[in-house]
Amino acid sequence: MGRRPRADDTGRQGGGGRAASPLVALGVVARPHGVHGELRVHPYNPGSPLLFEQDDVTLRQSADEGGSTWAVRRVREAPKAVLLTLDGCSSREAADALRGYEVCVPRDRLPALDEGELYFVDLLGAAVVEASTDGAARPVGEVVRVLEYPSADCLEVRCADGVREVPLLPRWVTAFDVEAAVVTVAALDELPVRPLPKGERPGRE
Repeated sequence: MGRRPRADDTGRQGGGGRAASPLVALGVVARPHGVHGELRVHPYNPGSPLLFEQDDVTLRQSADEGGSTWAVRRVREAPKAVLLTLDGCSSREAADALRGYEVCVPRDRLPALDEGELYFVDLLGAAVVEASTDGAARPVGEVVRVLEYPSADCLEVRCADGVREVPLLPRWVTAFDVEAAVVTVAALDELPVRPLPKGERPGRE
């Protein structure tokens, strides 16, 4: 059903929908490699060749910023890491300044999916609705994150009364409409709810 790359808060926008091609994080800069500016990158999906196919990448410190685009000079594989050389990063000091930055590409560079599959990033910002017995859809909230646990992946849904973690299992999530950015869920009354973080607005109503 869901496919990596990791989604976190990638592409999230408030209220009025999502960007046409949000950024997707492929990995994070762990530390410099050597003294000539090469970056040691921890990939979020070690089996993906996507990072090796890029002419440029975007580096950002958080999902709340657009980041900066860097031309890729060389990419090579290392044990448990990817070694990335970027134009304009030519010293160990320059590489060390990028420690902790996420390495991102636009969503539209991801491989095409088979029918019935989706990327977790496509769920971010989606409206969450609850199907009722009369066929109507009651607004519940908005997907703000996808959480990856060993037992099951969960949608973090911001509701009017707080935040719920909804397991990505048929018992709880009954349908996705990626084009319409809508997730349909079963009744969520049994799921624990925690208060909204201070300053955050409630989910869609």
